[in-house]
Amino acid sequence: MHDELLLWCSERGAGSLDAFRDTYAWLEKGKQESSAPDWRIALYNLQVLGHAEVDWEARIWSVTPPVLTTMPNSGGRALLVGQRPLWLMQRLERLHEDSDSDIATLAQSVVLIPPLRQTDGPSVRMVTLADPEDCRALCEALGIAFEDRAADQLALRLPRFQEMLTERGVQRGPGGIEPQKMSEGGNDIWTDVEGHGEPPLHGAYRYQRYNTHRYIYWLGMSGFIADKRTVVYAELARTERWVLRYNALRRELYAPKRMQLPHLHARAAVLRSGLLPQLTALNPQTAPDWEPNREHKSYVKYVNIDEPFARQVAESLYQQLQFVP
Repeated sequence: MHDELLLWCSERGAGSLDAFRDTYAWLEKGKQESSAPDWRIALYNLQVLGHAEVDWEARIWSVTPPVLTTMPNSGGRALLVGQRPLWLMQRLERLHEDSDSDIATLAQSVVLIPPLRQTDGPSVRMVTLADPEDCRALCEALGIAFEDRAADQLALRLPRFQEMLTERGVQRGPGGIEPQKMSEGGNDIWTDVEGHGEPPLHGAYRYQRYNTHRYIYWLGMSGFIADKRTVVYAELARTERWVLRYNALRRELYAPKRMQLPHLHARAAVLRSGLLPQLTALNPQTAPDWEPNREHKSYVKYVNIDEPFARQVAESLYQQLQFVP
């Protein structure tokens, strides 16, 4: 279903969240997949995978241009990110038969490999390449972009809290109804606030707004409106709670499933493999990855993450990376 959803997005180009929701519901009904995620999660996953950009406030989305990007430690593979229109996929699947003789020649060194399925997002599509310059030449011939190690480039440009918190404006006065504050531990990440939650305040808050929540990070009389994950990590930094874990031997980065990375940081990590983060346990004996029981899987893991990359992600969030065996 997710491959069909990405194809629809690719052919449509852009649209409203309402149109995406309706299309998702129609595809879900046709496939009868009871385990399919909520449409908002599906759209967010497209955003993290680099296939779409979403303005949740304006309630619009747009597909990103197609890009082939190399990945480190991948055995000479490049990941296809962004738009997947039908014409492009058909051409990639028949490179050796292409009417352009130059492209047919490049097909000897750049080969599209079978799709790698994943549960909550479109299949991972990659090519094998003998030489990155051949891949670059193929992209030029097809009219799409080529980027060497896009994940690493993005990691160098990850925004800091100062940028992420000021992007959507400042709240003056009461933030909304039913205020809750991010707790410093326990089973519930959000706890009710006595009174109306009016400034001056310090820390991460959320308020009820129509059928959703508004997240605000307060510093005295100024409340910075941001997405949930940005507000959460701003509070983690303020209270010096170090939640990111790293396994150097397995080259895996872990974040608590209730405190997943902000979307640009998550996108950088995902572009190292093309795979969405998967639920896991830090102690595999407690809940092996093949075990369907999700109860003990309290982290999500990002794969193919080397230590310098993990440190860049952690430092951009003012986190001290914690190493695990």
